[in-house]
Amino acid sequence: MLKRILAIILVVAAIFALAACSKEEDTQIKVGVLKGPTGMGAVKVAKDSVATASEPDGFSFTFYETANVAQLNSDILNGTVDIAALPINACAALFNKSEGKIEVIATNALGVLSIVGSSDVASITDLKGKTVHTTGKASTPEYIINYILAENGMNAVNDLTTPLDANGVRVIYHADGNTAIAAMKLDNGSFAMLPEPAATVATTQGFKICLSVTDEWDKVCDTKLVQGCLVVNKAFADKHPKAIERFLKAYKDSVDYVNADENSDDAAALLVEYGIVPKAPIAKQAIKRANIVCEVGRTMKKDVEGMLKVLHAANPASIGGKLPEKAFYGNYDIG
Repeated sequence: MLKRILAIILVVAAIFALAACSKEEDTQIKVGVLKGPTGMGAVKVAKDSVATASEPDGFSFTFYETANVAQLNSDILNGTVDIAALPINACAALFNKSEGKIEVIATNALGVLSIVGSSDVASITDLKGKTVHTTGKASTPEYIINYILAENGMNAVNDLTTPLDANGVRVIYHADGNTAIAAMKLDNGSFAMLPEPAATVATTQGFKICLSVTDEWDKVCDTKLVQGCLVVNKAFADKHPKAIERFLKAYKDSVDYVNADENSDDAAALLVEYGIVPKAPIAKQAIKRANIVCEVGRTMKKDVEGMLKVLHAANPASIGGKLPEKAFYGNYDIG
């Protein structure tokens, strides 16, 4: 009799365990991404998730305008979204500001910047005495260009009136890529440093790709140029680790799909559909220079740590004043 009771108890326990596992697996995940390079890899999984968005195991995507990064920061902290794609410095700053309420789970965009203009440029030193229009004040583009210039013995001047010395480059910040391109048109002989897809948009307006910023970075730094990451609300991650892994597997498949040459037409159409790129031909070219990835686990941690150390050395305030603690780094395995 006792054995029978114990057997019943074990069966009931197993049923509850399976139910708990099923409930955990079926958790819906709300995802927020920006309409820029950090959102380009998400379009396939966003499209595929539409059919199951009302189901318990669906993914629900919201695409934010790039100017609304502050809103996305707020939404990941308050649980409006569970996962967010953000610039790497914003991820670290948010972790420090919130005292650990998020964790980074993947890198999703490496170097996405190019120098564009009308003149040939052999290296970054050819920009001495020139003006570069760009975006990303107080974000990764600012720290990247400042770092590259400094490592080449050059310096950035951020206003229109201060005279340039022999090693000076005038770097003027604008609200978005279109504004930077318009300023370059009016400023004869100037250049622009733009992310994708804005850099490709510029090539449709009489300009050309002059330099890869990633190439210039690699000349002066051993650390991989990481610009975008995925972060998760820590309270959500603690409750649903398997759901996070399920999402990351789907996201990696989406990245692989977008990057594959045989999918270029369909991937370009998706970038247009989600408002990331205005036209499909531009999207096809932008994908090639966007360095879309999905790296997790040890690779992610190594690359993010290295990049944050560079940013901290250049400007501690850029990542919230200090390097994040170990709890910042999530460790997920997607095979």
